[in-house]
Amino acid sequence: MSVKGKLISEVLLIAEKAGLNKVTPIELSNGANLIIHLDPHPIVARIATVLSKEDAAYAYKILDRELRVARHLQSKGVPVLLPSDPIDAGPYDIGGTWLTFWEYVPQTHLKPPSPSEAVELVNTLSLGMKDFSCEIPLLGVWERTCESVNRLMNHPDQRIQALLDMFVTADRQMRLDTSLLIPCHGDAHTRNLLPSPEGWIWADFEDLSLMPAYWDLASFVGNLALFSGVQEPTFKYILSQINNGPDLAAFGFAVTARILMSTLGNLDFALSGNGDLEFAFKQLELAEDFIHQIDLIIQGNGGVH
Repeated sequence: MSVKGKLISEVLLIAEKAGLNKVTPIELSNGANLIIHLDPHPIVARIATVLSKEDAAYAYKILDRELRVARHLQSKGVPVLLPSDPIDAGPYDIGGTWLTFWEYVPQTHLKPPSPSEAVELVNTLSLGMKDFSCEIPLLGVWERTCESVNRLMNHPDQRIQALLDMFVTADRQMRLDTSLLIPCHGDAHTRNLLPSPEGWIWADFEDLSLMPAYWDLASFVGNLALFSGVQEPTFKYILSQINNGPDLAAFGFAVTARILMSTLGNLDFALSGNGDLEFAFKQLELAEDFIHQIDLIIQGNGGVH
């Protein structure tokens, strides 16, 4: 039996012990996590295959925290993917691999949220995160990119070197006063906002981190604006809602840092054979000029017209 087959068999044993019978496992995806729908029950097993292999103790910590933050956000009225109800959500250890159980969200077609709706979704998330009291990694999602930066330091591409210089400056600024950092989803981009029968819901909190103000908003809109320009509707709407210099500077810094993190992180993974090289180099082509435009907006202390 394959490794995947063994993992699925263990999941079915847990389900059977919980009183779930006649389960048909349906594989929904198999990337960093193996996702299995326990059909016909509204339950999904999320098996942290990659993270568990790298560091099982750390994987448990991440999965346990994800369950805690989901329940916390539910208590705050934030639309969020919930841990399963018919079966204890876990985490479960199956031979050194950790898994959790979540509600199954059937495929749902929703029209994309408008700029105002998108910002409201992110702001509701950020407000709900504000008083989450579990231990949260300081600059957790950022620290991973610091490792990518170290690996890219000797790359001959001058565009990469220019972004590395910007990253070092942003990193220095981010660490000036860590008491100002706030709890964030960490990776609140559009793919982690799921369409459900109840509307849009947030998911995937493994990158939960203490980050600068506006980080989740910057995560949501950063790549949208990078590829569509500063006239991108949601980005333009956000700027129209920020009416003072300090907030504009904070948002501009968050967007710049998020673009640097995304571009350099994706380049590192792609160059090592683990990512989409075409996408990473497209980001690289756009990033420096886009960041320059952000600087002009902040210096002009005004929005995009």
